[in-house]
Amino acid sequence: ATSAQYADLAEVYNADADYEVGTVVVFGGANEVTQSTIDADTRVAGVISENPAYLMNNGATGQPVALIGKVPCKVHGMIKKGDMVTTSGEHSGCAKKAIDPKLGTIVGKALEDYNSTEVGSIFISVGKQ
Repeated sequence: ATSAQYADLAEVYNADADYEVGTVVVFGGANEVTQSTIDADTRVAGVISENPAYLMNNGATGQPVALIGKVPCKVHGMIKKGDMVTTSGEHSGCAKKAIDPKLGTIVGKALEDYNSTEVGSIFISVGKQ
C-alpha cells in the first residue's frame, strides 16, 4: 500500500503490563519494554500505539510501540507545539517538555499545546529529535 488511514510505524514488543494507548515506554523491566519512570531516560523506546499504519512483528506477543509518526501521548506540564518531549520521573509512562535534552532522551515533538499539572494526552510526532 502507498497510503494508510493511521499515522505511525510501530513494532510489537513484549511489555511488563498491558499499558494504555499513549503510555511512554522504555527498554528494560522484566520483559522487553516497561513504562518510563525516570526523567530524561536514554532507554526510551516509544509510545504505545492504538492503530498503527504499519506494524512490524505482527505475530509476536506484546503491544505495538510507535517508533515514528503521529500518535497520542500522555503528558503533563507546560508544553508548546514544536517542543521536544522526554520521559517524566513525576508521572510514570508520561512525557514532559524537554529542557536541555541529552542525546537519546527525546520521545518526540509536540503537535499541540498543553498546560496542566494533571496528566492528559496530546498528539506528538514520535521519534523526532
